[in-house]
Parts: sequence; structure tokens; C-alpha cells
Amino acid sequence: MKKIILIILFIHCSFIIAESQWIQQTSGVTLTLYDIEMINRNTGWICGDGGIILKTTNSGTNWNIQTTNVPGKPLLGIHPVNDSVVYSVGWFGTILKTTNGGENWIAIQNGVSGDGNYFCVFFINEMTGWISVNVMSHGEVKKTTDGGNTFTSSYTFGWPEDMYFKDSLNGLGVSGGSVHRTINGGGTWQTFQIANGGDFKKVSFINKNTGYVVGEYTHKVYRTFDFGLNWNEISIIEDVAEASRSVKFSSDSIGWIGGNYNRLFKSTNGGYNWKRENISTGYILSISSFSDSLLWTCGTGGHIFHTTSGGQPLVGIENISTKIPNAFLLKQNYPNPFNSETNIEFDIKISGNYKFEIINSLGKIEEVLFSREFKNGSYKFRYNSEKLSSGFFIYRLSSENYIESKKFILLK
Repeated sequence: MKKIILIILFIHCSFIIAESQWIQQTSGVTLTLYDIEMINRNTGWICGDGGIILKTTNSGTNWNIQTTNVPGKPLLGIHPVNDSVVYSVGWFGTILKTTNGGENWIAIQNGVSGDGNYFCVFFINEMTGWISVNVMSHGEVKKTTDGGNTFTSSYTFGWPEDMYFKDSLNGLGVSGGSVHRTINGGGTWQTFQIANGGDFKKVSFINKNTGYVVGEYTHKVYRTFDFGLNWNEISIIEDVAEASRSVKFSSDSIGWIGGNYNRLFKSTNGGYNWKRENISTGYILSISSFSDSLLWTCGTGGHIFHTTSGGQPLVGIENISTKIPNAFLLKQNYPNPFNSETNIEFDIKISGNYKFEIINSLGKIEEVLFSREFKNGSYKFRYNSEKLSSGFFIYRLSSENYIESKKFILLK
């Protein structure tokens, strides 16, 4: 009888693991966590209320509380330059720095109420960086070129709540439905309003020119291809509860938007369409990605969530052999032509992140079926074409080092 119970429990737990691909990690705190930044698949930092800074070196299996000596200070932004030098900023004139990965944190500034609130921080190297500040109801950006020993300030129309610099001259910040842009290293800023009634909390760039923002209350998604000179509205998020607070794209097709009341959405076609993810947490205030499949979120209640599959359920992809194949191979689907469903098999020789796309005859990506890590072996899944109409299509499996395509014919 005990054996039967254990077997039932094992099957039940296995089902839960297979269905829920967002795993909650233990933070050790219940305070709000505002910003998360991973520098590789293992190492990253989180900052939050109460002067909290957490660090992981094992992909979030363990998050360790680091000593900051600024209790009561809400820390809103964190930016690791490398595995040693990290900066964090927060309210009441707070700027923290570590040069040994967080074993010791130095308070470059440790002010009081009235000294200004710092919202975000971005460094391009150990010495040169920028900090956004709200001082007496006007916005400034502080710049340092000596690792925080001294700062110069420049005026902005509104204070950026998030920033990104692609080099020492060209930078961009977002807030209040506006984009603040500099081409002289923050000496001067030009402000563009791109969303009436919107408020941008985060900006996400996938390269030096392509970036995304989302309106907090309009839930409209905007994209730029020219580093913020022009922005196009590409979609509106549905099923949103109150606010959209965070955005992160890991590639030109895969992106996430997080908000209030367990709302996390994923796009697999560059932000044109969004599907809600199955995640249970409070407000999702920050998202960090290492790849299309490796992600972390943080937010209210000390919640941290992690996925190794891009949030997508693994059910339906069968590992038919663990023997290491002789080569990377995408096989012809069968049957082909087909009416609604067909079988697809592929061999992975080298473990890594692989993306599977369906492309129409005009070269447009219709679907990204998965983008996640695979161990070496042979795999099989059954593809349902309910989203497609009749025609010729290409299906493509790719990674950083491999790419292979085949054609199939759909007859409905």
C-alpha cells in the first residue's frame, strides 16, 4: 500500500513539474524586490526595500543576503559591470558600490530625505556610469567617469526610471510616456513624448539599435529600430490587471512583459502578439534573461521566479533517445502533406539553447514553437497546425552554431 501511495505521489509531483515551468526561488525576505540583473547563467544581484541586496552564484538555487549598512533605504536600481564591480542606487541620496562582488558594499552617498531619490543606474565600464535622480520635483542625470568619486549633473524633462547606454556618448532613458536621449554622454538630453497617458518603467534593448517599452496603464508596446529616434506602436496587451511594469526581450522574437496581480505575458513574434504565462506571484517589477529560455523575475513579497524553458511547458516534446547523435539533424516531418497534425523529429549533438520556428512562404515567422535548452539526444513532438491556413511552410531549428530548415505542405 505504501508503495502505491509513493508511486501516486511521484506521478502527481512529476505532472506538476511538467506543467509549471516557472519555479519559485527562495529569497529569504518578504520585502519588495525592485530590480534584478544577471551577468551570466549563474551570477546575479537583486535590490529592494530595506537596503536589501541579494546575490546568487548558482542560478538562483541560493540567494544570499549581502550587508549594505543602509537599512530602511529602498534600493530601486542595480547594475553589475562584471562579477566584482556592482553599483546600486535608491531613495534619499543613496549610491552603493562594491569591488569584490558584494562581500563589502561602500556607501558612496548615504543621504537623508530631501537629498533626492535615485531611480536607476547604468555603467558601461568600472569607471563611467549614469544615475537618474529626482531632485525637488525636477529630473537630473548624474554622470561619473571616476567610479563614483565625483559626479556632474545634467537636466532632463522628467527623471528616467530606466536607462541604457550603447557607448560612452549615446544613451537613452524612459519615464512618463517619454524617451530622453543623449548623443554627448549625458551632457544634454532631448525628450520625445511617444505615448499620451502612458508611463514607461523599463526599457529593453536587444542590440545597439532595437529596443522596446510598454505603457504602464495604456499597455501599448512600442519598438524602435534606430536607438530611440522613432518609435512604432506594435501591439496592446490584453487581460492586464491594472499596470504593466516591466519588459524584457532576449531576442528579436522572444519577449516578456510583467505587471500587477500575477500578470506575465510572453511574445514569440517580436511583440505583435502576447500570451499570458502561468505564474503565481504578486507584482512583477523586473525581468532578467540570459537567453530565450533562462529567465528570472522579481517583485513584491520577496518573490523570485525562474524558468529554464522560457516559461513554456515541456509536455509534448519526447526524448526518444539519450544516445549522443553523430550530428545535428532536423528530419522531414511525417506525414507530409498533412491535414492538421504531423510528427517532427530532430537530433541534438551539442547541448544548448535551440529555437523552433514556423515560417510562411513570404518569409514571415508565423510561430515560435519553443526556444529553450536541450541536452544532447533525439527528440520528437507532434505539431498541431490549427493557427495556419493551407499552403507551403518552412520549419526551422536553430541555435548559435547550427541551423537547418525543411518544408512541409499543409492541406485543410
